[in-house]
Amino acid sequence: MQTEPLVLAVDDEPGILRLIKLELASQRFRVMTAESGEEALRAEQEHHPDVVLLDTMMPGMDGIEVMRQLRARGDVPIIML
Repeated sequence: MQTEPLVLAVDDEPGILRLIKLELASQRFRVMTAESGEEALRAEQEHHPDVVLLDTMMPGMDGIEVMRQLRARGDVPIIML
């Protein structure tokens, strides 16, 4: 039994997250979302996504810092938006 890849989409704009989730789900990906860097780090640690789509500019912890922390933990592929 094969499961669809899990994508973690991270953006501080809920509308963008909705569009990403709808499109990726239509392409048969499982999608989870996070609206902040802190939430993204928790989600990655708990769910181990196959890839992270990461917004660069977010309030608080920006995408660059999230990427640094993810890289310190492992090698999950990251696509910066």
